[in-house]
Amino acid sequence: MASLRGRNGYFESCSTYTDKENYFLVDSRYEIVRILGKGSYGVVCSAIDTKSLSTGLEHKIAIKKVTKIFTKDILLVRAIRELKFMKFFKGHRNIATLLDSDVVYVKPYDGLYCFQELADLDLARVLYSNVQLSEFHIQNFMYQILCGLKYIHSADVVHRDLKPGNILVTTQGILKICDFGLARGIHPKFFKNRVATITNYVATRWYRAPELILSSKNYSKAVDIWAIGCILGELFGRRPIFPGKNSNEQIFEVVKVLGSPSPETVKKYNWKIEGILWCKYKQVKWPTIYPFAPIEAIKLLDNLLQWDYKKRWDVDIILEQEFFKFVRNGEEPDSKSVFDFSFEEPTKIPRLKEILEEEVKDFSELCHKVED
Repeated sequence: MASLRGRNGYFESCSTYTDKENYFLVDSRYEIVRILGKGSYGVVCSAIDTKSLSTGLEHKIAIKKVTKIFTKDILLVRAIRELKFMKFFKGHRNIATLLDSDVVYVKPYDGLYCFQELADLDLARVLYSNVQLSEFHIQNFMYQILCGLKYIHSADVVHRDLKPGNILVTTQGILKICDFGLARGIHPKFFKNRVATITNYVATRWYRAPELILSSKNYSKAVDIWAIGCILGELFGRRPIFPGKNSNEQIFEVVKVLGSPSPETVKKYNWKIEGILWCKYKQVKWPTIYPFAPIEAIKLLDNLLQWDYKKRWDVDIILEQEFFKFVRNGEEPDSKSVFDFSFEEPTKIPRLKEILEEEVKDFSELCHKVED
């Protein structure tokens, strides 16, 4: 596939799909089956790669279309960022694999198309199914997520939206982190005079670290560690730990479990939460909430879900814990390099389009060389 076809409005051989809300225009080798899900920035469908039918094995893939990217520079940067991240992390067992990409300018089909491996489920569907999860299942699931996160963090990247719905599960029991639309690089080499800030509306609320709600100051890898703690608790309890309906309620849900943050922590980070400080809450002991969780899991929850993000364990320390002794296999590589996000320097939409096209072209040529 060549990205310029879409811009010129000419396709030698294509396939279209619409359900009157979602529109896809792809190479004719793909037969779109159905829509899998839709979010603020895009829609995902399943498709069959008809080239695989000649081998007698039907190969299904997922196609994610990132929408509305040509109207605002911030949305175009977001699309470029997601594509770059997927290319950068391609090949890790516990990170979703990008197979190909394309960009289409023809309305209403316009957007960035990411062709990915198709997983059968996500962790959210597993959590709320009737499947019984043993302690070994939970250890194995968490270990795989952490292996993927270790690779991401070693590149000085923060995912920022870890949640069960963004963790794919294959029929072979392999977990893969996906959706890098909110991810950011944080290596100081690329900051120069810029500051890494985060607005408080990003990331799904139930897994959002307190500092993201209470402050818009600098953020760190610890926001992902908080989300990991939330997922661990949800695996044991089969329901969210902090199910807030808005930002204020979200903080209150945390207070009810962790107790009130210390005055030192509130002052240290200049948090404005006076509305709930008039009444002091005591921390609820984790064994009270998860009576069947082993002591090793309780220790993890204690050190992942901390008000003060500087006190949360990093991913390397977490992987060393006793909780993972029966599933640890030594497959915990670091990234070979840090992620370069210098492309985010301020620029205009025409130049951003060129960057996106260059990324798509380079990756497509690489994919087709492998196929040949």
